[in-house]
Amino acid sequence: MFRLLPLLFPLLLSYSFAIGQDVSWKKHKKSAEQFYKDGKYTEAASHFEKAWEKKPDNKDLIYQAGECYALIKDYKKASSAYQQVKDDEFSLVGLKYARALKQDGQYEAAKQAFRDFSYDYEGTDKTLINQLVSTEIKGIELGMRLANEKTDNTLEVKHLGEQVNSLQTEIAPIAFAEDLLYFSSTRKNDKAFLYRSQKQRGTWSKAVAAENLPNIPEKHLANGTFTPDSKRFYFTLCDANSNGSGLVSICEIYVLKRLGSGWSDPIRMRDYINEEGSTTTHPFVIHQAGQEILYFVSNRKGGKGGMDIWMTTRAINSDDIDFTYPVNLGKQINTIGDEVTPFYDTAAGLLYFSSNGHISIGGWDVLKAKGEGRTWDIPENMGMPINSSADDFYYTLKPSRKSGFLVSNRQAGPEKVTTIHEDIFEFGKALKRHDLYVSGEIMEKGSTADIQHLNIALYQIVNGKERLLQRKKSKANTYRFPILSQRNYRIAVEKEGYLKSTFDFNTIQNSQSIQQDIYLNKASSQPSTPIAQTTQSSFPARTTPPPPPRVVKTNVNTTVVNKPLPKPPTSYPPNKVVTTNQGTYYKVQLIAINYYNAQSPRYKDVKFLGAIETESVPQNPKIVRVLLSSFTTKQEAISMMQQARGFGFADAFMVKYQNGKRLGMVYQ
Repeated sequence: MFRLLPLLFPLLLSYSFAIGQDVSWKKHKKSAEQFYKDGKYTEAASHFEKAWEKKPDNKDLIYQAGECYALIKDYKKASSAYQQVKDDEFSLVGLKYARALKQDGQYEAAKQAFRDFSYDYEGTDKTLINQLVSTEIKGIELGMRLANEKTDNTLEVKHLGEQVNSLQTEIAPIAFAEDLLYFSSTRKNDKAFLYRSQKQRGTWSKAVAAENLPNIPEKHLANGTFTPDSKRFYFTLCDANSNGSGLVSICEIYVLKRLGSGWSDPIRMRDYINEEGSTTTHPFVIHQAGQEILYFVSNRKGGKGGMDIWMTTRAINSDDIDFTYPVNLGKQINTIGDEVTPFYDTAAGLLYFSSNGHISIGGWDVLKAKGEGRTWDIPENMGMPINSSADDFYYTLKPSRKSGFLVSNRQAGPEKVTTIHEDIFEFGKALKRHDLYVSGEIMEKGSTADIQHLNIALYQIVNGKERLLQRKKSKANTYRFPILSQRNYRIAVEKEGYLKSTFDFNTIQNSQSIQQDIYLNKASSQPSTPIAQTTQSSFPARTTPPPPPRVVKTNVNTTVVNKPLPKPPTSYPPNKVVTTNQGTYYKVQLIAINYYNAQSPRYKDVKFLGAIETESVPQNPKIVRVLLSSFTTKQEAISMMQQARGFGFADAFMVKYQNGKRLGMVYQ
């Protein structure tokens, strides 16, 4: 079995939900265990965490939550969970905590956590653990050094956007031509299949499913590679029903042969390549010196540890699949960790691959090594911006070798705000761009006092509704977000002891960077009645086209909203919802409960996703539905639903409304 994180990552959704009395920790634990068994790790994590909140002396519950968060690559939540038990006797939990901090980009904290773990660890394999920790710390130091150095301005890594990427996972790009991309995606029914997109006038077209490929039930079709003459197509078929998840799977390599304008039926590679009990995946094929050389990845016997890169050859003029017995690329390439996604550039004699066993600034990093066969130079880390603190793999070049693609789960500004799924990025020579940012300082009104530890959120305003793009906790009193042109935005700033402040602006009339300082009022110094929302901030925005920065007058619409903190009521009756929406729209139901406590900390994070409303259940008026409202498109509702699940509402689901009437649950 193989944890197939770089291969597939279907976001499996559940629509069951509980209503009625307060759920006990035992019921949460039982739900978590069932979700875990079904491979629904997001939901499992939430229920394990809820169970622990009700029974905090049971540390196993929060540890299991951390394990689930790590599986879905939510590094921040994983580190928070592991922190609760990092000094307890759980299997290597201190090491897992440090790695989660590292992949969350918290290098200083991760470095100290690795040192603390290594110092305290007393297992029989302490020598090996010390070697692993030493490699991890070297990766952190490399990442910190690269972050402080001047970046390579000649290289740009760009997210391909929603035309290619989805809220599911996109992997395995194939640069069939300079302007033709094939890739694998789990966007339909959580099952991987091949898709294609073409670049037209500088823009990638909406991806569509590739034609003439076999559709095999219960199998993921992914990781394809064409031979240079396009006469063969190698790919993997992986079990799609391993514990209900694509995270753990057995994969094998198959090949299609070109037959006129179509393809043959899938032909399974021989048993000595698809070794029984092992995973065989990530094929990449080249032609060299009359030989067809197939590189692939496997955890078969005889490797250096984990997933290794292997190679096998056959004569190009043969019509059979009579490859030679596979050869391991050796210890210069393979480590006790995992090496995946090989790509060999025959012109340069360079092998590109990803590894979490070599020194890395994140998890999987892209490396390159000169050589062939079993003779290789020491691999070189590709550095930033190819690599990040997250996972980076599937590095592949276009035919011109001037640009290419890679896959990463890194955050990418307003187009990708989480690390819980992989997307395809394009890299190449940087074009002269007009990057837009909103930035400024946050200060206390009427004081020179420095304000720190702030909660800052960036929203896009669509049809008058907020859509969360990015949220961060800032230790400093500054903020900076990337933004796009032709958009309406809102910045919201919160800090305990101060009134919430918002700043509205747009990039429609002025496609320029925005610089705006935001002033917070202390809660105690404000009148007892809310301050009315105004259409113009008392501190007007300044726009600065980069570079160089300069002040430019603009008609940016700004809004500063300051509301006093309400006194906690003694009881919390259901809110009466008055819906003014007309036509069709969507809401996200978070939970159904006996009473709604607006001050409950469980809503602290999710309130950033939209307005929280409640409504009674007609059949049982004592039950209150708590919802996020309202979203004009199904896609937006899906995004908010998934984020709500990540914030602890594992059973959140979409509800469709029309002209104020609830039509019922929406199934994707």
